[in-house]
Amino acid sequence: MALFETIEVDNDILKSIAHKYWGVELGKCLKASQNHTFLVSKTNESSKEVENFILRVTPDPKRERLESTKLEVKLLDYLNENKLPVCPTIPNIIDGESIVVADDLILCLFKYATGESINYVEWKWLENKEMAIGLGRWFGELHKLTRSFVKEYPEMLKKARHWQTLHSGVLKGVPVNELDVESSKDPNKFTIIHGDVNPSNYHWDSSLGMPSMFDWDQLQESWLLYDLSAPIWGVVSLEKFGMGGAKVPLANSKQYIDLILEGYEPTIGEKVDRDALYRMIEIRRQLYVRFCKAAVIELADKPDNPMYLFCKTVTENFEKEEREQLQKEKK
Repeated sequence: MALFETIEVDNDILKSIAHKYWGVELGKCLKASQNHTFLVSKTNESSKEVENFILRVTPDPKRERLESTKLEVKLLDYLNENKLPVCPTIPNIIDGESIVVADDLILCLFKYATGESINYVEWKWLENKEMAIGLGRWFGELHKLTRSFVKEYPEMLKKARHWQTLHSGVLKGVPVNELDVESSKDPNKFTIIHGDVNPSNYHWDSSLGMPSMFDWDQLQESWLLYDLSAPIWGVVSLEKFGMGGAKVPLANSKQYIDLILEGYEPTIGEKVDRDALYRMIEIRRQLYVRFCKAAVIELADKPDNPMYLFCKTVTENFEKEEREQLQKEKK
């Protein structure tokens, strides 16, 4: 599958399915890519208040995504039952299942995240120490729970996608340190992770002191520390390259790592091997290097596409960094 393959869906059909199975009204499409995400709503008959939900529609003509979706639903129910702030699915009113399969479509309705959405470029998520520590606490709780989930439901692990298979396999063949190859055999270090924790995928719930996490589409089997590398890489990138050509003075990756681990380590009850964490950050860097290079080629005939422009800028930043590194090595 191409990185940006988008299979169109019929909104009239979706409207009918959403109303039949959940009694909700289809709203605007928030994102259309390999998944289509819609804001949907339902009016409470007694209070007359409108409640919002998220409907995710996954075109699956090759029948490749159902098993990983079953894992996602099962895990989210488990995390929600154990009080981790997530957005679980809502069973439909026809047969009580959380997944509706309609021809080539997989549909799930999710609860809306609690708390407030984050404006990335306001940098509150970057400068607010409570938010960074709270994110670390959330990770710690998640990783304790995914370990116990796999022990309770070992058969579900088989449904998880391996980290090298996501994004059309762009990380296939990426160099992995021998120490990390060995640790991948340890279920306490290598198991189910969210995979894509960043400020666009959570709301900040100040009442809990933790984020309310959504968008589990990149659920995968990988190192726990690779999970931590996702938000950390965002800070590393801002520190190295800035935003839109402008520096971001608040971007301090060492400080951010310290804050994440301040929340993470006491929660999970273990000290983090920082060398291993930095190796995971390098794999995350390779994800962006390879993904963006492939995206620039794939979207070459769409030069005005926002993703093409973003990936072109990222690729240019990496190439500039590599040139500077080669010059340093020659001196």
